[in-house]
Amino acid sequence: MTGDVCEFCEIVDRDDPDVREVYRDENVVAFFPTEPAVLGHVLLVPRRHVPDIWSLGPDEAAQLSRAGLLLADAIRDAIHPEGLNVIQSNGAAATQTVPHLHVHLVPRWSDDRMGPIWPAETDYSETAKERAMLDVRTAVGRQRTTSEPPIAPEDRRKHLDYIQAIVTRQSAASAAAKGWLLPIVTATFGFALTQSSWQLAALGMAAIVLFAYLDANYLKSEKQFRRLYNTVARSSRRVPLYTLDPVDADEPLASPTPRLSTWRKIRRAYLPEASIWASWSIAPFYAALLLVGIGVLITAMN
Repeated sequence: MTGDVCEFCEIVDRDDPDVREVYRDENVVAFFPTEPAVLGHVLLVPRRHVPDIWSLGPDEAAQLSRAGLLLADAIRDAIHPEGLNVIQSNGAAATQTVPHLHVHLVPRWSDDRMGPIWPAETDYSETAKERAMLDVRTAVGRQRTTSEPPIAPEDRRKHLDYIQAIVTRQSAASAAAKGWLLPIVTATFGFALTQSSWQLAALGMAAIVLFAYLDANYLKSEKQFRRLYNTVARSSRRVPLYTLDPVDADEPLASPTPRLSTWRKIRRAYLPEASIWASWSIAPFYAALLLVGIGVLITAMN
């Protein structure tokens, strides 16, 4: 990593034109290093910036494992090695040079340039080995009681189904709002022209504004649930199982934020942001109806 730039994140973002990429999906990317230990040496990295194994989530570990098995089979089929090393290092003492977790898949031959990677022998006492074993066993017990179990694929699929149902419902409500508005506008504007009633024209324009507000809120909610869907699907952060609160898709703030005023709370809760109003499904449709309403209003007043 140079400064704040992670060279593996650049590869994930497709910002390195020279990378020899061999595999990519929504969770991982695999590529040849610039200086391979042997031909066929592949690096596998999670798309999220994860500095080391201690920062890796259970779901991400499962995704890396699945991709690693796929790549191991591909390496065997492509170059027919005699063996394969799967190497993952953490920290400078373990020879990690790029602080973005990566897995080396290194095809091996008996006469390759890698050489042995393990010491020929060690001289640890039986007492030291027993003490280390007991310490690790105790730590494993602590981790099993404090760590969250990984989410089963079936649970994730069911969670995504629930979120998608809400997204579909919000989209249908948006379409229904437009469908309800059209006969109202047609009736009010039609009577306004035939009766020369600017009041009816104004009523029709008020209906347009009201339905635009409802539709914008449907779109706002839909976008929030789509963000939650993407977070769950990509496992970009841990969220409670079966949560239907879009706030869970957001990263927690690093430090406490100032308390919002009552007006700001109301505005955040009930007023869609400018990007929602400018959306292609809101601005063109309702702006066109308002322009028609202005024309009817002017005609009815004359």
